[in-house]
Amino acid sequence: MSVSRPTARSFPLRATASAAALLAWLTGVAACGSSPPPRPPGLPPTPASITRENPGGDAADPERAALERLLSEPWGRRRDRFNTLDVPLVDWKSWRRVRIWNHPTRATYRYGDAHHALVTVLYTDTSGPSDPDSCLDEFWAKHAPLADAYGVRLGEAQLIRTTQEIDGEVRPLVLKLLDGSLESVFASDAYAGAIAAYESWPGTCLVSAMAVKSSHHPELARRVRDRWVDEGAPRLRWTRRITEAPTTDAR
Repeated sequence: MSVSRPTARSFPLRATASAAALLAWLTGVAACGSSPPPRPPGLPPTPASITRENPGGDAADPERAALERLLSEPWGRRRDRFNTLDVPLVDWKSWRRVRIWNHPTRATYRYGDAHHALVTVLYTDTSGPSDPDSCLDEFWAKHAPLADAYGVRLGEAQLIRTTQEIDGEVRPLVLKLLDGSLESVFASDAYAGAIAAYESWPGTCLVSAMAVKSSHHPELARRVRDRWVDEGAPRLRWTRRITEAPTTDAR
């Protein structure tokens, strides 16, 4: 599935901002870690230098090397702590399960201590409709106040309606693509992001979002985001043992 890119024009998010805290968190809690001496430009990182903490290894540009891994490595999966969801991740062993402070989620993973990318899943009760469009709208509305609090600015969003197939059943899948930037006392960074809303159990909403840091390699970051849109988002699913709606626990 090929998709066009959101426009570069940005504006303060007012009415809706589903990925606001997601994008802001990537910079707000970025950790400082030691890195191996870099290799000459143009050379890939040595295999021994690639770790979960630093997937870019000793490459001269570890951010580019990490993003290139997210484009080339195969898909794997991780389970949420409740053992109910299969969460698709490229280079899956290199992602660390984390918590977002003050924002409980069903599952959240970061790629590298430098926060090259983040994937999060939320599973919540809803008192209204539980179709993907309604869940996406509800998700955005709930998170709108976070945008102003974190100083996030988002580009014009692009809506995509597609499907996912689970055990021969075709289900609707709605995605929102966006680019964002954040100016704060911590950092000034840009991101490529996407949010996916799924058909789930009646009375519940299942939403997944991902953000990729795009400050230095915007086109590469968008390609990583688009790979998640095309290949990753449709792979999210409940495990086979789940036959009725689980509780909406989060952590």
